Amino acid sequence: MAIFDRISAGYGRPNGSGLLRRSFLRALGLVVALPLLANAAAADEEAETFIRSLGDTAVNQLTAPDLSNAERNERFRELLLSHFDVPQIGQYVLGRYWRSATPEEQSEYLGLFEDYLVASYARRFAEYTGQEFEVISSRSSDGLETVRSHIVTGNGEAAKLDWILERQGSGLRILDLKVEGLSMSETHRSEFASVIQNNGGKVAALLDALRKKAAGA
Repeated sequence: MAIFDRISAGYGRPNGSGLLRRSFLRALGLVVALPLLANAAAADEEAETFIRSLGDTAVNQLTAPDLSNAERNERFRELLLSHFDVPQIGQYVLGRYWRSATPEEQSEYLGLFEDYLVASYARRFAEYTGQEFEVISSRSSDGLETVRSHIVTGNGEAAKLDWILERQGSGLRILDLKVEGLSMSETHRSEFASVIQNNGGKVAALLDALRKKAAGA
């Protein structure tokens, strides 16, 4: 309290009172900002740890050469559901057609979308040949965390991966993944819209295409 008493005492003096006031306000601003900066740093670190753990777990669980496709798919599905907000991503990907779909179509679509992601991405881990996954940095903006990472191949080439995460309750969930700046959610959104538009605007056409994709996995 003594330091605040000395600063306050200076306000009543005619000489240097403005300087003291400005110094006090700057100091007060720093005191207020420090907890916010600390919280942001902690959030960034948590997001980086979340993605680093996901990468390590995926390599450990999905890349064994003797793993069957069915077992790899099941393990991938578990990681997908525990780290990604699949319903929110799926709704975003369907775009404006979500509102025109019936409740039954919406429900079936979300299930098929999950199957589609498993069929599209799980098999890629069978092609793993020791590429290095590294988390580089992270930043907070507009309530979201962006974690920058890359995958380095054997010949030294690096592919940039940006993970977009949202805090949900006490944990984090991934909302999007950008590969070399290309959003996976936006890519699927464009693909799905094209299927629907080419079939008279019917969501049923997309559901049929997703069923066939899942059946061929």
